[in-house]
Formats: sequence, structure tokens, C-alpha cells
Amino acid sequence: MFELEYGEIMLRLVMAVVFGSIIGYEREIRGHDAGLRTHILVCVGACIITLVQLQVTYNTIEMALNEPSLNQVLNTDMTRMPAQIISGIGFLGAGTIIVTRKSVVGLTTAASIWTIAGLGIAVGMGSYFLALMSSLIILLILRVIKKIFRVQTSKRIEIYYINREETKKFLTNYFANMNINILGLDYSVNTKSAEKNSYINLYTISLPDTKSIASVVEDLSEFEYIHRVHTLREN
Repeated sequence: MFELEYGEIMLRLVMAVVFGSIIGYEREIRGHDAGLRTHILVCVGACIITLVQLQVTYNTIEMALNEPSLNQVLNTDMTRMPAQIISGIGFLGAGTIIVTRKSVVGLTTAASIWTIAGLGIAVGMGSYFLALMSSLIILLILRVIKKIFRVQTSKRIEIYYINREETKKFLTNYFANMNINILGLDYSVNTKSAEKNSYINLYTISLPDTKSIASVVEDLSEFEYIHRVHTLREN
């Protein structure tokens, strides 16, 4: 009889949890919404659907062997359901992407969700070596590539302030003194705030290796006319 044993099914589901956890944890510690639980669920879900496809295939083969007259009407394609997984998982990835006028945030997490579905399919098919190598490569891409290839890393912060001219002068001098490169800048004015004409600047900046975004926020928050500094999630 063509059927996966219960032990093999449990092994594949557990492996899906393990591999999904590896990638999900990397996203979680970097503060992304699609983190540990999301990646585990996607990987396990892909594995479950793949196992269902395998069982359907085995049942079809068994029916064809037991009833040769059904050979002409029975048809199965082991790639049909995994293909639907890859197509359907797109809505989860799309939910992690945030588009603004100046940038697109979340593309890396969306790609990791799409990739983790493929990893779940590999586990569901029983290709453990492929799943292991894939998880290592995914981690390499997420954690190591940026260190090998020095790509300019941008950070985005919103600054709420009053006294426009004085504060603008302070910000210009601060960024220049700290060797912080301004990649983009958006302005807006809140005329309905308690303070007369409260201003909001959205900066896209590139930090030197010696400066962290946390220290920038602390420095800026000490200026008397800056009321709030808000960091935006990076890719």
C-alpha cells in the first residue's frame, strides 16, 4: 500500500517547524512583523499541503493498480498543489510591504516568506538535504551578504518639532558634524496641533559605521524644540 507512515509524517512536520524557526528567528530579532510564528506557520502549512498532495498521488496510484480499467480517467500531478502554494503565498508577502513616496519597506521579509514556503514544500516532499542546504543559504543571504558586500544602509526617522528655522539649523549642523548623509527628506506641517505650526520632517539617512540609529535618536531628543523622534522599520 502506497502511504506515508505516521512516523515519517511527524518527522516532516517537525522538520518544517525547525527550518521555519531558523529563518523566522532571524526576522524576529530584527524587529519585523513577519517573524518567528509567521515563518513557522508558512513552512508547516506548505509542508501539510505537500503531504496532502503526496497522499492523493499515492491513493491515485493504488486505485490505478487495483483497477486497471480506471487508468484512462485517473490523473495526478505531484507539482499541482505546490504550485498553488507558491502562487497563494503571495498575499502574505504583499501584506509585509509598505510603500511610501520615497521608499519601499518590507521586500526582504516578503521574499523570505515566499522562500520559506518553498522550504516547507521540500520538507513535505521528504527532501531533507535540500531543505537543510536551503535554510543555510537563506540565512547566509539574510545575515552575511550585507557584511561581505558593503551596501549603503539607509535608516528612516520622523522628527516632530517647533521653531522651524532654529530647529532646521540645528539638524543641518548635527547631521554634518556626525558625518550622516541625508538621502531624502520630506516635509509636512500640522496646523491643528496645540503648538502653533508643528512641523514633521521625514529623513532617509545613511549612518557611518561608528554611529547607531539609537544614539541619533537620543541626541536629537535632547534638543528643546524637538518633541518626538520616531524611527521607521527598515527592510
